[in-house]
Amino acid sequence: MIYIRRPTLHDLNECAKLDASFTTQRVWQMHMQTEDNRIQVHFHLVYLPRPMTVATPPEDRDLTKAWQRGDGIYAARRGNKILGYIHVSLSPEDKVGFIRRHVVAPEFRKQGVGTALLERTIEWGRERKLRNFEIALSTKNHPAIDFYLAHGFVFTGFDERLWGKQEIMMNFSRVVR
Repeated sequence: MIYIRRPTLHDLNECAKLDASFTTQRVWQMHMQTEDNRIQVHFHLVYLPRPMTVATPPEDRDLTKAWQRGDGIYAARRGNKILGYIHVSLSPEDKVGFIRRHVVAPEFRKQGVGTALLERTIEWGRERKLRNFEIALSTKNHPAIDFYLAHGFVFTGFDERLWGKQEIMMNFSRVVR
C-alpha cells in the first residue's frame, strides 16, 4: 500500500537523499533550420548504441523553506520507507504550478508511485484553482518525457540553458481539469 501525504520535516531529509539518476537508451535530438525567413525546429527520438545512466544533481533547493512556504510537496511512503516525492512551486498570479522535482527511488519505479504522486499534485492544483502545471525536462530524460506525455502533458517549447552542462530543455504543460 502506498500512502501519499505532505511530508514531515524528517521525511524531507529522506526525500532530498533519493537517487534521481536514470538510465535510458533513447534521447531526443533537436534540429533547427533557418531559411527564407522561416525557422523550423524538429525533435526526434534517437536510439543510443548502449544504455546511458545520467546522474542528476542532488536537490539544490531548500525543501524545508519550500515546505514552510506552502509549496506543493508530497511524499510517497510504504511503511517507514520513502518511495518518492514531488515538489511544485506556485506562480499564484499566473495560476501555474511548476514541477521542480519528481523523484521515485529506482527500486520503486514503474510501480505506480510516480503516477500516485502526480495525481495527488493535480488534485492539490484543483484545490488552488490552478490553470495548469508546467515542467522542463532535459532531452536526455526520455523516461520522464514518456511519463509526462502519457499523463496528459503536451510539448510547449524548448529552452537552451545551462543545467550542469549546456543542455536543451523541453517544456511541457498540462491543463488542470
